[in-house]
Amino acid sequence: MAGFTNLLKAGMSVMTRPVKAKNTPLHLQIEPSTFCNLKCGFCVREKNVFTPVHMPFERFKEVFDQTQPMRVTFAGDGEPTMCPDLFEMIKLVVDHGAKAIITSNGTLGPDLVDKILDSGLSAMRISIDAATAKTYQAMRLADYHGTIIDGIKKLQAEKKKRGLNRPDIGFEYVVGRDNFHEMEAVVDLACELELCRVNFRPLNLVGIEEREEELLGGITQEQYHQGLRDTNNYAKSKNLATNLDEIISLLPFYDERYKEDFNPENKSPDCIYPWVQIYVAIDGKVTPCCALQMDEKVDFGNIFRDGFDRVWNGESYTTLRGEMKRNYSPYKSCVTCEGRSLGKVTDLALRTPGFLKRNKS
Repeated sequence: MAGFTNLLKAGMSVMTRPVKAKNTPLHLQIEPSTFCNLKCGFCVREKNVFTPVHMPFERFKEVFDQTQPMRVTFAGDGEPTMCPDLFEMIKLVVDHGAKAIITSNGTLGPDLVDKILDSGLSAMRISIDAATAKTYQAMRLADYHGTIIDGIKKLQAEKKKRGLNRPDIGFEYVVGRDNFHEMEAVVDLACELELCRVNFRPLNLVGIEEREEELLGGITQEQYHQGLRDTNNYAKSKNLATNLDEIISLLPFYDERYKEDFNPENKSPDCIYPWVQIYVAIDGKVTPCCALQMDEKVDFGNIFRDGFDRVWNGESYTTLRGEMKRNYSPYKSCVTCEGRSLGKVTDLALRTPGFLKRNKS
């Protein structure tokens, strides 16, 4: 009952946009580890992480107990599955009736099948960024493509053996120069593996603007847009869900946000995240989403030092809510935010994010 009451309060917050929220966040994004076994050329991790650490279970429980979300996503600058306490964290989430999601590079998948299924995990987003091993090596500078595919096959087979529908599995696909030509092929791969979705992400240059030529050189804006449109049509012909309708609608904002004379005040961001979610970095720093913390180094307070209540309705949060209420944000990442509708409240609470079907155990 308390969860339903909070959901109603969150819906009211999204509709009325108060600077102080009476609800607690529906969604907690949290960084369980800053260790990673990859060094991808398009990742900002090397600018953010100098001494990697894991979050201990007690720290996670402290955050979870204060926020009491309906959904938890484990993601950040590191690889979540490298955290020794991750599956204990997931069990805590599931035991409290909330949904647990991992965004993972999938490289440890073959060794984690039993732990994943035993944990009650709701969904896995696997960042693959390639349909072939050759392109994967170009994107991620490592040879794990076969390992990832093997892990997914083992996980899907064991799900069927146990009669489980969860976790839902989908691909994340960051679109750059080296993998632009494989977008339709990754749709085929997802269908072959019986995945539920592919989320395509235009490569984010915030924080790594100097790598634009290296990561995107040789593709014209028109080619990039047409490739996304063609892939969207192809995925629909295969009955595979993607986020491409939304991404294509945001392309004018993607095209503008890297310009030197970019003025975010003219771009009318309409993001609901400051009212319904919280991102907690491994050191306790808080922002409304991971992009503001990892890409733009924003700090809204520290949940370990200040406590949730003082952060959630503190000066930084209330200031941003007031600015967004008048369709302004000082942050580049906000103009391409996908959290733009009241319908997202339902997604945050009742469904796994970006996946179409509900999870069943």
